[in-house]
Amino acid sequence: MYTNKFTRTVAFALCSAFALPAAAAPKLIGDGDLKAAKTSYMFFYADPKKVKLTTATIEAQLQERLIAAGLNTTPCLIPADLNANNLVCGNAVRFGTDFFSFNSITNIPKPTLPFTGADKQSGLDRISLEFGVNGRSPALGQPNEAPRVVQIRFNKRIAQFGMVFDPFIVTNSPDLQEGRVSDGIQFIVNGQATPVRDFTQETRGNIPFVGVEDSHGFTELTIISTGGGSIIGDQFTIVPLANF
Repeated sequence: MYTNKFTRTVAFALCSAFALPAAAAPKLIGDGDLKAAKTSYMFFYADPKKVKLTTATIEAQLQERLIAAGLNTTPCLIPADLNANNLVCGNAVRFGTDFFSFNSITNIPKPTLPFTGADKQSGLDRISLEFGVNGRSPALGQPNEAPRVVQIRFNKRIAQFGMVFDPFIVTNSPDLQEGRVSDGIQFIVNGQATPVRDFTQETRGNIPFVGVEDSHGFTELTIISTGGGSIIGDQFTIVPLANF
């Protein structure tokens, strides 16, 4: 009797499990798909020899200048302007050992911030906007040694992540297809991969925002770059699951 009851219980559990819908796969998103509760981070480096302010003051005043410039972004101060890794933004986003600060030019335009006379006195106007790349940079100022994978972790469960990608290095060639360092981007979230966001139809100067969404939430993700394998990025954006 006990055996029959146990068998029925197991059978019911198995039937219930098979009846559950499969977990929805993560999907690619663009800038227009982001929820209003997003937070976007941009890398900045403040040379302590040039900027005579505390970290808290730099962050507060820089945030004010970004808002005045019409940018809904949060400054993320990083420890060095070149080849720094293990970067952390807002105690929310943690980049791993395979993502580095990059201080050279990219095709991503740098915003013009409305610095004041007082900013010139304090050195705030000497702060520099940096980018992130998945390879150490040589003296020539272009990323190399680029692995194909970048891992990012989050301190809270999030539903959306995205960033601006620059698929090309900077070159003076009139051929707008020359200089491509990535053919596309793919995300892996909760063990599932998104389709590849193709970059082969992009031309140099186009800087697409590409992201991933998973309504179940996630605390880490992997970015895979196809083709040349490089990742050059900016405006790292998250939406917490609690605000999704």
